[in-house]
This record gives sequence, structure tokens and C-alpha cells, in this order.
Amino acid sequence: MKTSTKVALTVVGMVLGLQAPAFAQTTAKEGLERIKTNLGNSRTNLGEYQKNLKTVEGNLTEVNRAKSDVANQSKQVGAQIQENNNGINKIGTQERELQGLIADEKNKMAQEEAKVKELEGMLMRIRENQKKRESNIADYQLQINQLTEEKKIWQSRATNLKEQNDQVNKQFRSLASEENEWKAKQKGYEGEVKRWKNEVERQQKISDSYNSLAEAK
Repeated sequence: MKTSTKVALTVVGMVLGLQAPAFAQTTAKEGLERIKTNLGNSRTNLGEYQKNLKTVEGNLTEVNRAKSDVANQSKQVGAQIQENNNGINKIGTQERELQGLIADEKNKMAQEEAKVKELEGMLMRIRENQKKRESNIADYQLQINQLTEEKKIWQSRATNLKEQNDQVNKQFRSLASEENEWKAKQKGYEGEVKRWKNEVERQQKISDSYNSLAEAK
């Protein structure tokens, strides 16, 4: 497309009407020659201007066509700019949403981190309690072992005491049997003592009676 056209014009000065007094003095032949020259120059100028006019008109046509193309391009570019702006705005909206989500996640992470620290503290305390309980269990187990040993002593003592008790019971039964024997003997002897006591009393009475009779003689 032509953007500019250089128009070369040949301007022929027209001297008609100039220097009237000189013209009046020229001959008719010179005047005709001058008119003929002016006519030729005018025709030449006309042809040049017509040519230049066509060139200008062609250039205007090209310019208008180019303007139409540029207008279409401008319209397309404007639509693309609008589409691009919409895309940028959409991305901006998405970025803000994502930034909000990131902030929310960071906030939740901070809360969870605080919870983790709290749980770690609780876990540490639980671990310490477990160590204390393990120590308590070991101490209790030691006491159980001591009690087991002490229990063995008591059980051994119980065995000895049972044997002693069995011996005592055996002795008691033996003494009870012996006591029964002696009681039986005692009862027998008491019967004999009573019998012989009665006999002594009877014999004493007999003796006393004989003595009284003897004294009487």
C-alpha cells in the first residue's frame, strides 16, 4: 500500500493579460504563437494534474482500505484486549482466592502447630508419668519380692509351729490318756481308801469294844 505519493507538477506561467502594452505592440503572429504555447502548457498542466489526481485518488482508496483493515484490526485487538483483561481479572480473582486459601491454611497450620505443641507437652508429661509408674512398679515388685521372701519365712515358721503344735497335741493327748489312767487309778484308790477307812473304823470299834470288855473284868 502506498502511504504517500510525490506529485511532480510542471507549472507553466501564464502571461496572458500581463504586459498589455507590449502585447498590443506584438504582431498577430506572435500573439497566436503565445496563445498556442499557453494552450500547450495548460494542456500539459491539466494532464499532469489529472495524473496526479488519479494517483491521489488511488492513494486515498488505498488509505481508506488500509483504514478499514486497521479498524478491523483495532476491533479485533480491542476484543482481544478485552478478552485479555477479562483473563487478567479472572486470574487476579483466582489469585486473591488462592491467597485467601493460603492464608486460611497458614492460620490452620498455626493452630495445628499450637495443638501439636500442646499434645507434645501432654505426651512428654505422659512419658514422665510412665517413667514414674515404671519406677513405682519396680519398687512395688521389689516389695513383692521382699514379701515373698518374708512369706517363705512365715510359711517355714508356720510349718515349724504346726510340727510343734502337732507335738503339743500329741503330748496333750498322751497326758490326757495318762490323766485318764491316773484318774481311773485315783478312783480305784479312793474306793479302796474308803473301803479300808470303813474297815479301819469297824476294826477300831471292834478294838474299842474288846478294850472296854477287858477293862471291865
